[in-house]
Amino acid sequence: MVHLQRSVACFGLCLSMMGTGFNIGSPLWKSSSPRTSKVKTLVTSEGLWVRYITEMDGSTHYEAFDQPFFAQPAYLQAQRAMMILACIFIVSSVITSTVSLPCTSALDEKAKRYAAMTAGVLAILAGILTLVSVSWYSSGIVFEYFNPNLQGAQFKYEFGPALYVGWVSSVLAIIAGILLLCCNCGATEETDDYPYNYGPAKPVSSTRPNTEYV
Repeated sequence: MVHLQRSVACFGLCLSMMGTGFNIGSPLWKSSSPRTSKVKTLVTSEGLWVRYITEMDGSTHYEAFDQPFFAQPAYLQAQRAMMILACIFIVSSVITSTVSLPCTSALDEKAKRYAAMTAGVLAILAGILTLVSVSWYSSGIVFEYFNPNLQGAQFKYEFGPALYVGWVSSVLAIIAGILLLCCNCGATEETDDYPYNYGPAKPVSSTRPNTEYV
């Protein structure tokens, strides 16, 4: 049962890793809406690093942000840092959980249990960082959308698909991490941390008096 839970958790971590990798490089964190934007001739999308522009004729191109890299807002820099850490943690979690699978022979069963628990902690950290980063970014979109001072802006942004991928990836990572922690806490059936040593039976003394009665 423990081996099955590890395998399921590892599969969930792999899906979360792909989603987190897509998220950090995607320019689709927010997209302009032609319905509410003043500019109708193009659609603008933004991510953590670049701006993605789609013309009405179908041509697309990338643009850098208007400000230099280190002059960009502090909240954007914080979101980038959290996503980078999330990627590091989720990749480390996948590697660590893989060596704890029953099909690998790199570690013994006790070491695999500790490796699985370490992978669970890393996965939970990655999920929390992704969840905070994506939720923080989405709150900024909501604030700008309903801000009366920005009603005359050229572009009105809505949630992009990368935000939904980020939410799903963070939930998968947290669930997989909890599963790895719960199924590996305490002793397992496959291993015994306190082995018993059985000595041979003591020989019966030949001088023992006969206690048999008829």
